[in-house]
Amino acid sequence: MFEPLEPTGGGMLPDRGRWRNAVNLLLCTAGAGGLVLGGWALYDTYRTHQDRAAGRALITRACAGLVDARAVMGLDGGADRVVLGGKGPNPSTVGFDALPSRCVLHRLEHRDGRDVRLGQFTLTLEALPQERALHTVEDSREEPFATLRLGARDDMTARTRTPGRLPLGDGRLGDYGPADVTVVARCEQPAKGGMTSLVVTAAAPSTGHEAGDRPGLARLARQAAEGAAAKLGCRTRLPGLPERLPAPVAGLGPVGERSDSCDWYAAHVRTADSGRLPDRAAGVPLAGAAREESCLLAVGREATERIFPTLSPDERARLDLDGILRISPWWVRTRTYVGDDAAAVAVEVRGTRSPDPVIPGRAGRLGDVLYGSMTCEGRPATLTMTVPYRYRSVLGPRLDELFKAYAADAATRRGCTGPVLPAAQ
Repeated sequence: MFEPLEPTGGGMLPDRGRWRNAVNLLLCTAGAGGLVLGGWALYDTYRTHQDRAAGRALITRACAGLVDARAVMGLDGGADRVVLGGKGPNPSTVGFDALPSRCVLHRLEHRDGRDVRLGQFTLTLEALPQERALHTVEDSREEPFATLRLGARDDMTARTRTPGRLPLGDGRLGDYGPADVTVVARCEQPAKGGMTSLVVTAAAPSTGHEAGDRPGLARLARQAAEGAAAKLGCRTRLPGLPERLPAPVAGLGPVGERSDSCDWYAAHVRTADSGRLPDRAAGVPLAGAAREESCLLAVGREATERIFPTLSPDERARLDLDGILRISPWWVRTRTYVGDDAAAVAVEVRGTRSPDPVIPGRAGRLGDVLYGSMTCEGRPATLTMTVPYRYRSVLGPRLDELFKAYAADAATRRGCTGPVLPAAQ
């Protein structure tokens, strides 16, 4: 009924017409291209997977297993490749033989045909007490306000580029800034090397711009503090992390606008002549157990223009109004350190080779910095007030009144006794 099919013998495909042949050729070409692209995508996925696995292993080794490597890789939107960073030929890795110690990780990104290194994560371990100062208070070089791209009527004191550190909860756990979180493990008994406090800081450059990274960074810092404390024999109990970590306060507002660490100044100006005093403030939330507390005060543009004509001819001759408004505004900053941190403060004075340590129980002046001390519930406290030289001459004797008001408030709030204040000038 049916004729048997003849074998083709491996000959050419039957001719099915010009258009059908063209379609078949296009489909074959697309299929081959798809196989190539699919193969490349599969290889690229495999390579990325390998890079990430290698990165996690590197983080674990460099940071001595103290942090979740996946969480570190996930900072700032996620990194596929990381490498060790550090100064000089030796990369920075964590060790426990001597503190301070740190691990530094950079991410590699391919841009314009080359690999570019960007900061990804830094973990730093420090011990108190230690020979090197943990807190360095700079003199007038510490300009808290940015001066670039200011217009003729811009007010440079509206925002600070160096906001104060905020406490983690009530401050017992530590504090944080725009790009780092510090957790403090206080040892129940002195540990290795006489250590009484272990200070662990986790930093990531993106944290100042991406609030979502801040809680993750806090978890990394606390995780590392627990692990390092155990390895160093520091018995401690760390409080839990707070539910929220608001952004540090960069905007300065009218004095007394909000209740914070600048309340002492708001109370002072209510009972004093505020003629030449600052009219703007930016503080941090009050926390009874905070190891560090700061307040930034400044004279705004309108207040500066009002005060300047009231100065004596000699004072006006020494000052430049346009320079004050555009480059060097008038400001005051206080910083209080309590407990182990009180003995870890130094002042860096312009023109000196190394910072001068501040000795607890003493008071004085170093460059643009006034400092004093007291005892708060059995723990030492160091008080510092930085006032640039160009504003000290404007304040005159009011500067000593300011320091006394600042110290009196700290003593009342924290239950401090035995205040030692710098001599009046």
